[in-house]
Amino acid sequence: MEFKMEDRHTECLVKNRSFLCSKISLSTGLLAKLSESGVITDEHLQKLQNIERNDTTKAAVLEFLTEVLPRRAPEAFNLFLEALCESAQKHIADHLKKSLGDVCSEDAGTFERLREELRSHYERRLASIRPMPWQQDIYLNLTDVFVERQLNLKTNYKGDERIVTMDDLFTPQQTEEIPRRLLIEGNPGIGKSTICQTLAHEWGKQSCGRHCGTLCVHSFDLVLYFHAGDFIAEESVAHAVQKHLLPSDCRITTSELQGVIEAKNVLIIVDAFDEANAGNRTLDRLIEGDILRHKTLLITSRPNFLQNKLSLFDSKFKVEGYDKEEQLKHVKRYAAHQNIASAPFESMLKERSIRDLCSNPLNLTLLCLLREEDTQLRNTRTALYTSIHRIIKEKAAKRLKLIEAEVEESLLRPLYRFAFEAHRENKTVVGENDFKKVKNFQQVCEVGYLTNEVIISRLQPEKRFQFTHKTFVEFLTAKHIAEMDREERLNWMQHLRYANYHIRIGGLAIYDDFNESAELTEMASLVIKETHFSYEHYPISLDSSCEASHQLLRLIAELNVVPPELADVICKGRPPLINIHYYCSASCRRGMLKLCNLRFQPPIPMNVDLRDSRDEERMSFVQKLIKCKSIECAKIWIVPDDHTELWNDVREWRIGQANSVQQVSIHCGYIRGIPCEEFSFGNHLSELQLIGFQPSHSYVLEAALHKPLTSLQLIDCDELDDGCISQIHQLLRNQRQSLQRVQLTSPWHQHFGFFLADFAQMENLQSLEISLNDSTDEEMRSLEAILKRNKLSKLTIDSRDYSGSLYSVLNEGFNSMSSLRELHLECVDIIHLPNLRHLDLINFSLLRYSILNDDGIAVLSDVLRSWRNLQHLRIDFDYDVSVAECSLRKLFEAIAGCHRLQILHFQWLEMADSVVPSVCEMIESLKQLRKFTSIWQRDESLTEEGFKQLEPIIKRNGLNTCMDLTLM
Repeated sequence: MEFKMEDRHTECLVKNRSFLCSKISLSTGLLAKLSESGVITDEHLQKLQNIERNDTTKAAVLEFLTEVLPRRAPEAFNLFLEALCESAQKHIADHLKKSLGDVCSEDAGTFERLREELRSHYERRLASIRPMPWQQDIYLNLTDVFVERQLNLKTNYKGDERIVTMDDLFTPQQTEEIPRRLLIEGNPGIGKSTICQTLAHEWGKQSCGRHCGTLCVHSFDLVLYFHAGDFIAEESVAHAVQKHLLPSDCRITTSELQGVIEAKNVLIIVDAFDEANAGNRTLDRLIEGDILRHKTLLITSRPNFLQNKLSLFDSKFKVEGYDKEEQLKHVKRYAAHQNIASAPFESMLKERSIRDLCSNPLNLTLLCLLREEDTQLRNTRTALYTSIHRIIKEKAAKRLKLIEAEVEESLLRPLYRFAFEAHRENKTVVGENDFKKVKNFQQVCEVGYLTNEVIISRLQPEKRFQFTHKTFVEFLTAKHIAEMDREERLNWMQHLRYANYHIRIGGLAIYDDFNESAELTEMASLVIKETHFSYEHYPISLDSSCEASHQLLRLIAELNVVPPELADVICKGRPPLINIHYYCSASCRRGMLKLCNLRFQPPIPMNVDLRDSRDEERMSFVQKLIKCKSIECAKIWIVPDDHTELWNDVREWRIGQANSVQQVSIHCGYIRGIPCEEFSFGNHLSELQLIGFQPSHSYVLEAALHKPLTSLQLIDCDELDDGCISQIHQLLRNQRQSLQRVQLTSPWHQHFGFFLADFAQMENLQSLEISLNDSTDEEMRSLEAILKRNKLSKLTIDSRDYSGSLYSVLNEGFNSMSSLRELHLECVDIIHLPNLRHLDLINFSLLRYSILNDDGIAVLSDVLRSWRNLQHLRIDFDYDVSVAECSLRKLFEAIAGCHRLQILHFQWLEMADSVVPSVCEMIESLKQLRKFTSIWQRDESLTEEGFKQLEPIIKRNGLNTCMDLTLM
């Protein structure tokens, strides 16, 4: 027979579920007491032990709390408390008793009132979606049209991901700990706000139905749903609740609110961090855990706005575009809601020209609305928004009884400028002070782009208006930019921080509005100059991201046709290399295909991170590039899930064949087993890079034994067996004349010095990267011969054991290595290498675990003064060694003399307020610097006051800055 415990006991278990899952130990004593008292049966006991054995203790506790205890006799709750007390877990029983008492206390009355106010508020405000405010009659019911989204959870630093559903959002992911800080990133219009709205609305329903077995949104006592801008000028979350979520006649004080928030299990949802992140101190403190650290915080943002705070989040999710099934579900639900046939919308999904647009939920909704008005499809975002804009203008003209020209002149142009000013300040919500200066503002609002139905202060009446979506602000901004006079526009563009990915100038894509091709040419020239078009000099890595260098690609993607004048500018400003990353947007790829129609001589080499070969869109993209005459698809990155997928990828892409890709990087981490069929590359394979290589992957090396390789890289190698070592020896001897670049490195202290004799026989070797430990005298003689030949342009030494002989060989070799331009040293004590000053380097890295004390900094400072051509510098300070401020100032002064420096990277820098002026002077003197990184600040010596001094310098035009002040 199944019983049911008292409601108050059930409520107590539900609201403390997160606490119990993280604290309860299913010890033998606890299980024995529960069994003796009849709370659990032998069958329950066996099931809980199986779950704990096969999954985790938390999963077993969750099963007990949701499926066992609530279904036992009414006295089971008190017996459970007694069992806790008798099994050394009395503190948990006390917590539950206190929680139970809170429900009946005076504070519980405040809690109940607050909960009812929030539920009422969410029920009224969040039940509908209004995608188009100019059509007030269109209210899409949230429950009817919402398509449940899948989220990509980042599982490690390499960028690996797995899919989770919204039901699992709050369950433990990467560790057994329940996540307290969650981040959801996604592109504009991808559905982040709708996810937030759905979570708050679902909580307001008071029941989670079939989801009660998981840590869902109903596990929380309260859900507080904000826009990021709601925290600006608010001193606490309680003040934000009172101002933005409660009616003016609600008499709950901020101190009462604070008490309830601190006492209860609260979920704080903050949408659109990217729209209101500047100067938002309360929100920053929330993210950092400086306030309410034990409450759950869910943040949404466009990508890259929280790069400096990623380490603060327990779970990081990404919302991707709709797949085909989700697109179909979306249009069917839209049609059903509108009570019209879905066939026209379903056929729309089959149009290849708008495939990219359909993957974006907002754009797909706009296409559905446009389909009702106009059957002609638009195949770029600019064309789509332009069509929507035309409809808005027509409707406004009829409603306001004006001709369209009057609407454009008297209402829309002021709106364009107003949007431009809002965009410059990163606003989508504007207040009275903003619109007082706009003539005929009330009529401007009636056009349809602005709505005053926005969650505003309900305690102190305040008139505020909101743009329907940030993408519309960008579109209207672009309209204003297109109408600027020539000098004003160029002046504005010159003051943009192009290198900062957070500044979007995608709106400039409305080139059709420019009457003079000369203006278009000038603008494109400026964009190419300021963004460097594509400046990635380094190979793609697994965490590479799409940066400002691809801005022009995204702009080109919006053009239907590239005008000849623009084509000439692009061809003249052609980059030496373009990297297409895994995280590049569809716009980047479309822009790349537009470049395929231009005539580049010679063709531009391009690297492509394909990563997921099951992605049909990326597959089609690469196939088109391979056929293109103007683009040389130089290298492809693949991450096969198994040996079968590897075999299929190599065959499908014809890797190594004369008319296909001849350079390949293979991530071997997931590959198990050996292909049943013969594995082979084409006869023109020139570069082979294997990441995570193990002896079981030797068949890949065998397939390359007789290929004309110029580059062989084995990265993150496992320990090699005798068979692999023999195979590599053979490959190196076979390719003695052709190999120019070799890398054999391992993070696990492996030693590859026994290959140095082979390298010494390579007359054309230009790049050597190798892990060395406990090298023999013979190996040192081989290294000495390689260095003295003076052919190397790049050298990387990774050694955990720099012996006296290794220091001696390197230091003597540096005297005669006039050809060396790149040097990367790990775990080195630089004081033993004074001859570094004789080199003429462009790129130098002093990597992790290197000894860098005051003496080392003195040597490094002296060396840097001799490197006048240095462009890239990375210094990883010794985390365990504190250096004097005077030493740091000398180092910064030496770096300041490297006037050609473009990229500067510090790790574990001890930057106190007192050295900030020296850092500012250094950056000021480096006029060509375009990327400055300082991650993992070592201590708390840099205060907010010090950062304020630094801020104007690191926000310099053209400087891309990444500062992670996370304490290590």
